[in-house]
Amino acid sequence: MLEAFKWDHRYELGLEEVDAQHHRLVDMLNELIEVLTSQRDIPEEVIAHLLDELEAYAHVHFQDEEALMLAGQCDPRHIAIHTRQHQMFVEQVRMARSEYHAAGRPRDILELLASFAITWLSFHILGSDREMAGQLERVKAGQPAERRSQSEVEVDGGATRILVEAMSRLYDLMAQRNLALSAARDELAMLNASLEQRVSERTAELKAALDEVERTREQLLQSEKMSAIGQLAAGVAHEINNPVGFVSSNLGSLRQYTLRLLDLIAGYDRLLQSMNAPERVMQAFEQLKQQHDYAYMREDLGDLLNESMEGLDRVKKIVHDMKEFSHVDRAEWESADLNALLESTLTMVWHELKYKAEVQRDFQPLPAVRCMPAQLSQVFMNMLVNAAQAIEQAPGRIVLSSRMHGNEVTLSVRDNGKGMGAEVIKHLFEPFFTTKPVGKGTGLGLSIAYEIVKRHAGRIEVDSTPGAGTCFTVHLPLDPEPALQD
Repeated sequence: MLEAFKWDHRYELGLEEVDAQHHRLVDMLNELIEVLTSQRDIPEEVIAHLLDELEAYAHVHFQDEEALMLAGQCDPRHIAIHTRQHQMFVEQVRMARSEYHAAGRPRDILELLASFAITWLSFHILGSDREMAGQLERVKAGQPAERRSQSEVEVDGGATRILVEAMSRLYDLMAQRNLALSAARDELAMLNASLEQRVSERTAELKAALDEVERTREQLLQSEKMSAIGQLAAGVAHEINNPVGFVSSNLGSLRQYTLRLLDLIAGYDRLLQSMNAPERVMQAFEQLKQQHDYAYMREDLGDLLNESMEGLDRVKKIVHDMKEFSHVDRAEWESADLNALLESTLTMVWHELKYKAEVQRDFQPLPAVRCMPAQLSQVFMNMLVNAAQAIEQAPGRIVLSSRMHGNEVTLSVRDNGKGMGAEVIKHLFEPFFTTKPVGKGTGLGLSIAYEIVKRHAGRIEVDSTPGAGTCFTVHLPLDPEPALQD
């Protein structure tokens, strides 16, 4: 069965019944995707039964979760938000089912439902459900339900990655619908090649032209995928940015007010002591401070505010990098600091690297380079992800370096992964060539990177030894020919 939503340990909450129900929902979504991508006719009653089953099972699962939150004394505000998200999911399924039957059963309605359900379930499990599990654990440990530890906040940082992975799998699955046509086209090309061998010169010209058309088509498809993901990133960044702004402002004011209130209480304390207040007054004042655990609050308030500000700073950094990533399809020439661009791209793919390798930087100061930053960011992202995937056993090492040589700059990504032989390197930049297992790569990443660098009047060099690692080096002129920038 084709899987748009692949279940793994990151979706597990440690709640056996809830995890099992989530797994079943994922299986049902994958059944829906299999229906959409199937090359054979699926009976309409099978589709109708699948939609009915999805809605009914969601009802049962959501009722169980809501009962669990009430019994576990979760924060009422969280329960209200959580319940509304459940209602939204059921409403969307019900609406899609109604429209599907009313509109003559078009498949595009099911495609929209699958896209929504996968995105919703990714966010919901990693967001609201993970918060629910955390609150249940805190209540069980005798702590306030709404109070999250710093480690829990850091764990939540990977949610953006899972969303992008889920959307990428969806695009990959929809692309597989064209496999039959692609196979037929390849077979026809082989027949044409064998027939045209009688006219060798003409055969070579036609084959080169067909290859160029195919390469251009695949680059456009990849560009559309990156554009869609970029729009998603831009939308998420925009939605996060506004609340983060006023939360940051409010926290700043709260910090000032808190310090002033603490100073006010300390002033009262000093004033009472200087006035030689009666012993009973002093005792009453001390008793009041102990009753409200004033000493602990005074010490903890500063830590809480500092942790909150640090968390907001991390969110701002993520939003900034998502905005940069969302411009990946923008083809505008401008002067850019490539050290900063490589660093920004590293932040975007850090989730791919942090558990695989230690990243070392060996940057030298570089002058501004005339380029299309968004496209070069795509090149760097591909090189970084490939380096991480080449490391089979953690911890590995990835070294980023930059140099200035005459009128050009060089940027390299070196890993100590499994490396490649000469036969693999020879085909490395060909479209569709990949050494990854089926379903793990399209074989287009490096061919697109090659074309982008070529568009900048540059070149990519590869130095690799099996078992020792690989180094990709990008050479770029400081100012490409004006004709390239038209």
